[in-house]
Amino acid sequence: MENRAALYWNPYLETLPREQLIEIQLARLRKLLAYVKNHSVFYRNLLSDVEPYDIRSIADVKKLPLIDKEDLRKAQDEKEPFPFGEMLGVPPEQVCTFRQTSGTTGKPVYVPESYESWQWRVEVWCHILWMAGFRETDRVFIPFGYNVYVAFWEGHFAAEKLGCMVVPGGALDTKGRINKIREVKATALLNTPTYGLHMAEEAEKMGLNPRDLGIERMLCAGEPLPDATRRKLEETWGAEVYDHIGGTEPCAWAAMCGQRSGLHIMEPFFLVEFLDLETLSREVDEGEMGVAVVTPLGRRSFPLVRFNTKDVVKKGTDGCGCGRTSMMIEGVTGRTDHLMKIRGVLFTPVSVEELLRSEFAEIVEYEIIVQKKGIMDGISLRVEPKEEMGELAVNGLVRRLSERLKIKTNLRFEIEPVSPGELPRYTLKSKRFKDLR
Repeated sequence: MENRAALYWNPYLETLPREQLIEIQLARLRKLLAYVKNHSVFYRNLLSDVEPYDIRSIADVKKLPLIDKEDLRKAQDEKEPFPFGEMLGVPPEQVCTFRQTSGTTGKPVYVPESYESWQWRVEVWCHILWMAGFRETDRVFIPFGYNVYVAFWEGHFAAEKLGCMVVPGGALDTKGRINKIREVKATALLNTPTYGLHMAEEAEKMGLNPRDLGIERMLCAGEPLPDATRRKLEETWGAEVYDHIGGTEPCAWAAMCGQRSGLHIMEPFFLVEFLDLETLSREVDEGEMGVAVVTPLGRRSFPLVRFNTKDVVKKGTDGCGCGRTSMMIEGVTGRTDHLMKIRGVLFTPVSVEELLRSEFAEIVEYEIIVQKKGIMDGISLRVEPKEEMGELAVNGLVRRLSERLKIKTNLRFEIEPVSPGELPRYTLKSKRFKDLR
């Protein structure tokens, strides 16, 4: 068993008393404000009436304006220096790494990183991997081509910094990746929850039991990971499965420790607020859902102050059985983009995933569709069973699923069973929710 100090990547920072963590956050916030007002055209204009000494306590951060992805797009659109625009916080010649957002919600945001800022991101990821039990003895397989997207680059470099052997599997198909896992005797995976389930499905088609592949731990990225899905992955792979939350713009700001009960905010690297869903002006209470507003405190090349991530989370408490003193979130509920009212009922697609993964093992894939039915909103669910089912079995599944969905969501779904293999499989972020209204 590891000694207590070895449980932490940075024992000093991870076990600081709360009041000292807050002091460090406040000092770093003031330093960041002074920096961005001098080095970023965007913030020079946005914060012209604010001085660092105006922020006397963490509560004073509310004096600063919120920004979101659309503000970032406007700051870059046809603005100099190309292509990063007025957000850039360092001279263009200091940019050494190019990343961008996926563009699923609009024009991509280009994210420049200087060497210093990139190493800051990698250090945060070292904390994340270490909390998840990654060590220098691990062989880490990453089953993706990273391209211009950030998460698996961060994981790759952080795993190397920990001393792990890193095996990128981007040029292979799913079968080839499974064979490579066997060939190199990989012990750890970095992947999306969706692709973790798909790899297991493909392994079974190859006559292999995923539990026999030797994977001991898995860190998931890119999608919400409800507890039901995490437990399904753990049962399927025989591995410990960990969650984290972040993004290309704000970086990875919270992650799961060995307790696997909630996520630690990466304090004091970040200042994170949880604001009420309606007004974005009130800090929510413990156990209440709120929108995560994130300020990375050590990043200069692409500085963000009070960035509205639009991630909806349930606020947790501070402290944990692991000994870390950072504030926690209980879990990720979804995104404000996907939190909607259907026939007067507040709905999030995560609630469907939780139900299917926990109670319907015979369903391997699904798709939620919302569209107008006359003047009313209609919601339907396409479900793909693991194997062919007879008519009686299908009718029973539809009846049982309809009843449980009504109880879980307070909505009546139209259920459409499809044939095995009919629904798409995703390698990165899944697109199981389609709003066609």
